[in-house]
Amino acid sequence: MTGADVVVIGAGISGLVDAILMAETGRRVVVLEQHTIPGGFLQQFTRKKTVFDVGFHYMGSTSPGRPMRQFLEHLGVWDRLRVLPLPEDAAIEVLHGERRFGYPLRFEAFHEKALATWPGSREVVEKLVSDTGAVCREFKWFDLKRGREYQHPQDLPFPPISLAEYLDGFVEDPWLREVLEFQTFNLGLFAPEAPWTKHLLAFRSNFDETSRVDGGGGALVDALVARGRELGVEYRFRTDVVGYDCEGREVRAAQSAAGERFEADLFLAACHPKVVLASLSDEDLKPMFKERVLSMKDSRGAFQVFLRLKRPLDSLGSHCLMITDDEELAGDPPLPTILVVKPLEEERADRGSPRLEAMTYFDHGLFEAWADEPLMKRGADYEAFKARLADRVVAMIAKQAPELPELVLDRYSATPLTDESYTRSWKGGVFGISHDIGQQGRHRPQPRTRLKNLFFTGHSIMMPGICGVFINAFDTCEMLRGDGSLFESVST
Repeated sequence: MTGADVVVIGAGISGLVDAILMAETGRRVVVLEQHTIPGGFLQQFTRKKTVFDVGFHYMGSTSPGRPMRQFLEHLGVWDRLRVLPLPEDAAIEVLHGERRFGYPLRFEAFHEKALATWPGSREVVEKLVSDTGAVCREFKWFDLKRGREYQHPQDLPFPPISLAEYLDGFVEDPWLREVLEFQTFNLGLFAPEAPWTKHLLAFRSNFDETSRVDGGGGALVDALVARGRELGVEYRFRTDVVGYDCEGREVRAAQSAAGERFEADLFLAACHPKVVLASLSDEDLKPMFKERVLSMKDSRGAFQVFLRLKRPLDSLGSHCLMITDDEELAGDPPLPTILVVKPLEEERADRGSPRLEAMTYFDHGLFEAWADEPLMKRGADYEAFKARLADRVVAMIAKQAPELPELVLDRYSATPLTDESYTRSWKGGVFGISHDIGQQGRHRPQPRTRLKNLFFTGHSIMMPGICGVFINAFDTCEMLRGDGSLFESVST
């Protein structure tokens, strides 16, 4: 039996952040992780001495006074990272056929570039910039202004409509609209599904400065774990939580598959809410509440291709590309926009051969036929299906860089089933419970549960993405700390 003040379930980014925020108040914190390593979707894997990132592509808002920078500074990990801004004029470049548009590094530069690119749409661009500013100013953990009063994110004074409905009202130029819609990729959604306010928050967070980290997601994970250990956090890996002992509407202990009991005053679930709820008996939590959450739609899973190359594919130009191809959209199955990531020159050292990483989203149902088969033993049909999808992804990139096929030394791929096996995300969903327009506000899982000392955090709660899980962790921990000092200490 192990006792602590706080037990955190899950060592993804949100769990690692939660552990630091609770430990810095003097609490004894234990983090339980079913995998052999921390990181969740930000973990890495190595093939032939080449290190690949699973879910880390870039992070925005890293300039002074911007949210991601402020979170990392408060946690005491900013100075442990070598943050590398992406190219000034085209940090992220979107391509569709012959059309391309590069998102610059800063939001002010995007404003100027959009006006120059679409001079006949000045009012449209100005409205978009104004609305983006208005949404961000109302969202407490994105504005971060000390002493200001904020409404709860569930009560923001904006209409609950989709991005498509929002853009229908004022955007006529089809290419401008497509450029504005591309960033729904960061939510794993399409424009008719994406809440317009959440889209503008995610869109804005891509600027000031859009950056990589030397060492990728692993460097960020290592920095968070090291900081936690300095504060006395204990990390227990290969510890799969399979049940909870409850009494009087409180959790008394978490139980592992190995039979260990972890007692605590407080339990923070940084894993998928459905994993937790499925482990609770109907006696401890009313079936109606469980069934409501268990019936919620999950986010799409990722299909990923990892390429080990003979030499860097420098002809692609920008570091991050988002490519849409009409021929592939009409394919079977339709292949949506892909995100292509290649390392900056400064981060190539010590990570093996040159590499390229690409991903897109698919519903779990596309892989349902193999869902009950064990990892690494899903059979020839599964491997052939993965290979066909990977061929199509490589062909999409090769339209922009024809030399790519001849440069490939090795190719690896992963599906939502892969991510489900390694991260325990329900159905392999990248962002937990879907953030679509039908599941917003009070229709989403909340940090508080029907058990007094069990709280949720992570992707499924309020915001997705790297910055989003930091926001969710800080918001949940401020609620637990109860005195408002956490927001004040992060704010400027």
